[in-house]
Amino acid sequence: MMTYSDKVVRQFVMMTIVWGIVGLLVGVIIAAQLWLPQLNFDIPWFTYGRLRPLHTNAV
Repeated sequence: MMTYSDKVVRQFVMMTIVWGIVGLLVGVIIAAQLWLPQLNFDIPWFTYGRLRPLHTNAV
């Protein structure tokens, strides 16, 4: 009898969930920045213009 290994499928599902959480978290951060622009802490890498493409491509 043949047994199947679903290890790769489980890893793929777990990374999909992690990737979704990270992408959605970036979306929440940029939504909060639209509400309160001081949340970028004057760091150029955290501005809305840099995070929006990251979020769009991630999700």
